[in-house]
Amino acid sequence: MVNFFYRNRHKLILIALCAFLAIGLTSCRWDSNVWYPKAYTSYGQEWIDLWDGGKGFWFALWAWPINILSWPIAWLCSTIGKGMGNSYFFGILFTTLIVRTLAWPIYSKQNSSSLKMQLMQPEMLKIQAKYANRKDQRSQQMMQQEMMKLYKKYGMNPLGCMGTMILQFPIFMAMYEVVQRINATTTVVVNNAVSYTYSGAFALTNTKVFGLFEMNTSFFQATMWYDKVFAAVVALLFIGMTILSQKLSQRPQKYQKTHPQDKLKKNDQGKQMQYMMIIMNVMFGFMALSNTSLGIYWLIGSIYQIFQSQVGRWINAYKWEKAQKANNIID
Repeated sequence: MVNFFYRNRHKLILIALCAFLAIGLTSCRWDSNVWYPKAYTSYGQEWIDLWDGGKGFWFALWAWPINILSWPIAWLCSTIGKGMGNSYFFGILFTTLIVRTLAWPIYSKQNSSSLKMQLMQPEMLKIQAKYANRKDQRSQQMMQQEMMKLYKKYGMNPLGCMGTMILQFPIFMAMYEVVQRINATTTVVVNNAVSYTYSGAFALTNTKVFGLFEMNTSFFQATMWYDKVFAAVVALLFIGMTILSQKLSQRPQKYQKTHPQDKLKKNDQGKQMQYMMIIMNVMFGFMALSNTSLGIYWLIGSIYQIFQSQVGRWINAYKWEKAQKANNIID
C-alpha cells in the first residue's frame, strides 16, 4: 500500500490538486442565489447566508473553513488599504504578502517532507531492488513492512504532502474570495423593482493602480484601451511567472543523484506535468483576463512563490549538507 502511494505520488497529488481547484474555483457556495457576488455585511450574516435556512447544507459542508478565514482576511485587507489612501491595490499587495508569510510554516513542512524523501531514496531503491523479482504475496508484504520501517526511521508520512496541500487550500481560497468579494456590491430587489445597491463593509474605493490603471474591471469589460493593455500585461506576466516558478522547481539540486530508472520516471511524469501545466496556465490566464484584480493577486502570489521556493531550496541544501556530515535524520 505504501509502495503504491509512493510510486504514484505525483499522479495522486495532481489528481487531488485538480479536484480541489475544480471544487474551489467553481466553489459550491457560489451556486447559492444569496452568496455570489455578495458584499460583506457582518460575520454572523456570513453564516446565516451560507446556511440559507438549511438549503445550504452542502455549501456549508465544503465552505466552512473558507468562511472562517474569509472575514478576518477581508478585514485585514480593508484596514491596510484604508491606511494607504483607501487603496484596493495596496490592500491586496500587503495582505497577500502577510497571508503567505503566515502560511510559510505549512510550506516549510512540505519542503521538509520533500527533503526527507530525497534522503531516504537510496535506501528505498535498495528495498525495491531487493524485491524486484519477488512478486509473491509474502514477499510483497515483507517489502511493505521494510518500507514502513524506512518511513518511520525518517519520521516520514507517505501522505504528508497531501496533508500540507489540504491545510494550505482554505487559506488561499479565502484570500481568493476576498479579492472577488471585497469590492462587490449587492442590489436589493423588492416587488420586482430595484430598491438600492450597497457596498460591503470592507469596500475600498480607490481601485486605481498607481492612480492610472483600473483594477475593478477586466480585459473584456474595460472601456479605456490602456486598462485593456494593463489587464493583458498582468495576465501575461502572471503566466510568465508561473512558468518560471515551474521551471525552477523542476531544476534538480546539486546534491541530488539521478538513477537510470528515475530518468525514465521523470520523463513520463514530465510529459504529464507539462500537459497539465499548459492546460492550467491557459485556464488561469483566461481567468486573469476576466478579472484584473484577481490577475494582480495571482501575479503577486506567483512572485512570492518563486522567492519562497528559492529560500526552500537553500534551506534544503543546508540541511542536506548538515545531515550528511552528522549522518543523522532531519527533524
